[in-house]
Amino acid sequence: MLPIRRVLAPVDRSEYSIRMISYAQTVAARYGAELVLLHVERDEELTSKDPFGDLNVRRVLYEGDPADIITGFAKSERVDLIVMPTHGRGIFRRLLIGSVTAKVLHDVHCPVLTGTHIEEQLLVEYVERHDVLCAVDLSPESPEILKWAAQLTADCHTRLDVVHVVPALPGHSVTLSNDWGAEVAKMARQEVDRAVCAAGIGAAGVFVEEGEPAKAVCSLASKLGSGLLVIDRGPRDPTGGRLTTHAYAIVRQSPCPVVSI
Repeated sequence: MLPIRRVLAPVDRSEYSIRMISYAQTVAARYGAELVLLHVERDEELTSKDPFGDLNVRRVLYEGDPADIITGFAKSERVDLIVMPTHGRGIFRRLLIGSVTAKVLHDVHCPVLTGTHIEEQLLVEYVERHDVLCAVDLSPESPEILKWAAQLTADCHTRLDVVHVVPALPGHSVTLSNDWGAEVAKMARQEVDRAVCAAGIGAAGVFVEEGEPAKAVCSLASKLGSGLLVIDRGPRDPTGGRLTTHAYAIVRQSPCPVVSI
């Protein structure tokens, strides 16, 4: 199983934040992890309503800049997974766009689970009824991302699909249906197959798409009805893979929850 021992859920007064707690709760229960609720403002209503049963839950209260608090706490407490919404009406409203979300996704070293369209359902149970889609840019980090996604699918007893997007050159388009495009697609698929093999994954559905990475990945996730999307946030070096460039766009546009690693 994935080594998830501590799950961090930043919470505020927004309905999106409160709904996201159910995601964090099911993940923590599945892995026997501690669930840490990080309050950035006093919220007595939330305190009085949360039924966690026997789950190991710790509440902490901090004041200050949300991004700095989240990143600092994740590092000092060795958090294995952060669960947070991409929408909010409270103090996390600023996390929708701009530098705050970028800072959290850029600075933390652990995986981050985000939900754009949050439904009243338990995440693990939902994923168990759907496939997991892992998007790779064929960077050196891709095998490790694939290993993480494969272990998650094993933990949830579901199927793994893998997608790589062949981006168009500026001013040009790649049509994978013509002879040249078909050769590009063939080479890309061979690279994906090698990455899958290097990750030690026995079986996975492999897709090679074309176009703008964020749109192509999210479109395929919608078409497949994926329950969870796993992507690589990539190295901090701005010369990293194209998927890294579009990682934040994928987080915002995805039709399903996203784990960015």
